[in-house]
Amino acid sequence: MRNKVLYVLLAVGLLLAACAPQATPTAAPPTQAPAATVAPATAAPASTTTQACANPVKIAIIAAMSGTNASLGNWMTQGVTLAVEQKNKAGGVQGCQVQIITYDDQADPTTSVGLAQKAATQDKVMAVWATSNSNTALADIPIFEQYKIPQLTNGTFVNLTQQGSAYIFRVNPAGPAYETPVVNYLVKQGKTKFAIIGDNSAYGVGETKYQTDALKADNLTPLDTESYGINDKDFTGQLTKIMQTQPEVLLLASSEVAAGLIAKQARQLGFTGVIAGGSGLASPVFISTAGSAAEGAYFTSPYPGNDANDATKAFDAAYKARWGVDAEVHGANTYDGTNMLLMAMENAHPLTPDNVAAEMHKICNYQGLQGTFCYNQNGEGINSTFLGVVKGGQLTYLPTTP
Repeated sequence: MRNKVLYVLLAVGLLLAACAPQATPTAAPPTQAPAATVAPATAAPASTTTQACANPVKIAIIAAMSGTNASLGNWMTQGVTLAVEQKNKAGGVQGCQVQIITYDDQADPTTSVGLAQKAATQDKVMAVWATSNSNTALADIPIFEQYKIPQLTNGTFVNLTQQGSAYIFRVNPAGPAYETPVVNYLVKQGKTKFAIIGDNSAYGVGETKYQTDALKADNLTPLDTESYGINDKDFTGQLTKIMQTQPEVLLLASSEVAAGLIAKQARQLGFTGVIAGGSGLASPVFISTAGSAAEGAYFTSPYPGNDANDATKAFDAAYKARWGVDAEVHGANTYDGTNMLLMAMENAHPLTPDNVAAEMHKICNYQGLQGTFCYNQNGEGINSTFLGVVKGGQLTYLPTTP
C-alpha cells in the first residue's frame, strides 16, 4: 500500500512538471555601435558577438606627455579616450572592451622606438597611436611594420607615408595642405617679403620646406630662414637676423608653445608685420602663450571649429563634458582617427592587427569632424584645410576654404 501511494505521487508530480510553462533564458544585450558623429558610408553592421572577452583589446598611445610638446600628447590622449569610452559604453569591439595603454616618449626618437618595441612585443597591442610628433612617428614606423601593427599618427611630415609601410595611417592632412593655402592667401593680399623660422625636428624641417615650396610656386624666395631646437625658449638671436631683412610676413614652422613664444618675442623686438603658419597656430595653446601677440595671426586647420556644424557642436559638448575644456583640432583629429580604427577593428575577422590594418585601407567616404576620409594605399585619408585668423583672442575661420 505504501509503495502504491508513492507511485501515485510520483506520477502526479511528473504530470504537473510536464504541464508547467518552460522558463525563457534571458538574452544577452546585442553589441551596439558607438554614437557616431555621422554614420560612415563604409560602416558594417555591428558585431553580433555577445560574449564578453576574457581580456580587453589593447590600443597604445605613444606621445610626448612631458616637456615642451606635452600639450600634443595630452590632446591625443583626450581625443582617443573619448572615442574609446563611447565605444566601450556601447558594448566594445566584437564584445571586447578596449583598453588604452599610454607611454611618454618625451618627443625623443630613441625613447619612442624603445616604447614601440615594448608595445608590440610585451603589451601586444592591437593598434597604436604613434606619435604626436613627426620625428618620433618616423622613427617608430619600422617597428610597427615589422610586427604588422596599424600605426596612426597626426604628424604632418610628408615622408611619414612614403616609407613603404602598409601599416601607417595619417588622420589629418600632410604639411603642404597647411602651408600652401596660407602662403597663397597672403600673396594674393599683396605680400611679397617673407621670412621663415622653424624647429629642427622632422615637423619643423618639413613645414619650412612646404612654406618655401609654396613661395617658390609664386616666384618668391624667403628673405631669411632660421631654425632652432624643439626645446628652445629664447629666439631673439634668430629673430634679430630675420628683422634685419625687413619682412612683411613671418612664417612659423613651429609647434604650439614655441610658436607662441616666437610671436611674443617678435612683437617685443618691434616686428609689426603679419605672423602666419599652419597647425601650430590653430591652437588655444598658441594664443595663451603668445597673448596679445597672437592677434591677427593667420593659421590653417582641417577642423572647421566647434560651431561649424551639428557634428562639431556635438563633439565639443561631449569633449567639454568629459575634459572640462573646449575641443580643439588635435582632439578632433585623434577622435576621428580612433573612430575609424574602432570601425576597422569591428570589421576585422578574425580580430588581428594585420586584419585591422587591411580594414583601415578599405575606409572611404567616412564623414568625420574634419571632412570626408578615403584612405589610399599609402595611408593618406584627407587633404584639405580651412583658413583662419586670430581675432579677439579667438580662432576665427574665414568664410571660404583656401
